[in-house]
Amino acid sequence: MDPGSGGDAVWRECVLLGQCILPLVDQESWRQSRRHDSFRERGIDSERGEKLLAIFASAAMRAVTSDAVADGRTASVETLYATPLSDVAHAVVSRRDYEILAGLPDRCADSAGGETVAAFRLLSYQVGGQGSRWLFYLGRELHRALVTLTERSRQPFPTCGDLHKWATRAGLVQ
Repeated sequence: MDPGSGGDAVWRECVLLGQCILPLVDQESWRQSRRHDSFRERGIDSERGEKLLAIFASAAMRAVTSDAVADGRTASVETLYATPLSDVAHAVVSRRDYEILAGLPDRCADSAGGETVAAFRLLSYQVGGQGSRWLFYLGRELHRALVTLTERSRQPFPTCGDLHKWATRAGLVQ
């Protein structure tokens, strides 16, 4: 997706939505504590793990949106909003790491986001070992979170646009 044709705006929205997934899932307080316990069992710092999950979600949304653009849709936030959450969830568990990496920008506007993107890239480059196990685990956690949001929805096929509406209602975005 060419940044000059709306890709930057799409990436910014993907990041925003990626950061909203866990707070929306955590409506039941036990979900966060269970996830943090699971992080600790795997040697992942909870804060870092949640940032990695958000970037993973952002990259998956961007990758699926890029597919829509390749099929003739415009590179726009509207195309992202039309993307079903089920497609993002499916991409998280069915695509190869390099296909998800295609959704990451070359550069990030803020240093904190850039560090998380770099950490995600490093995990995906590791073949075998702890890093690849972490990435597999994070993918399963993210898939579970997206399925939870989809199942909670009153819409039969919720989209990333619905995710934005839920985040707005929850006060996570303005």
